[in-house]
Amino acid sequence: MTFQDLFSLLIQYKPLLLGMMLFAPWIALAICVVIPGQKEEPFVLSFNLGMALLSLVLAVGYLLFATNNGGWARVMQEADILLMLAPCYYVGISFWVTKQRLPLSQVPVACMVQGIALIAAGYLGLAWMLKSMRIVVFSFIPFQYLVLLLLGLTGIMYFGYLRVTGADTRKDKR
Repeated sequence: MTFQDLFSLLIQYKPLLLGMMLFAPWIALAICVVIPGQKEEPFVLSFNLGMALLSLVLAVGYLLFATNNGGWARVMQEADILLMLAPCYYVGISFWVTKQRLPLSQVPVACMVQGIALIAAGYLGLAWMLKSMRIVVFSFIPFQYLVLLLLGLTGIMYFGYLRVTGADTRKDKR
């Protein structure tokens, strides 16, 4: 199955997909209300949030694919506005439902996403800095500032790693 086949399959089952994205957060909330528990709620909310983020990644992937193959004009002609906006709604409502039931620090997917976002931000900053750095920079900016910037970006990535592994929230740090 290619990406084109996947996205055409998503368009083929558009009503079912939209219905799932509209009602999934509310179904997760109903499950958490009916079956409250220390182990059940984080799992249900984590699964719901993970599926919401997966739908957002698919929407962004479609936009990247379509713009690289045909530009924004093709996206404006072919993209279905409901399928583009539904993942945003799904993620927003899922985060809201999760925050209503539990703190985000108790939901494993939320911690994972925060950590991955920190790692990605540090990597993108580091890649941009290394790509755009020229020898002229060394004559205008003191070297210790560049080292501090490098250490800062590496530190952001390290805090992201700690967030992904859960080492920053453990009570018994060994």
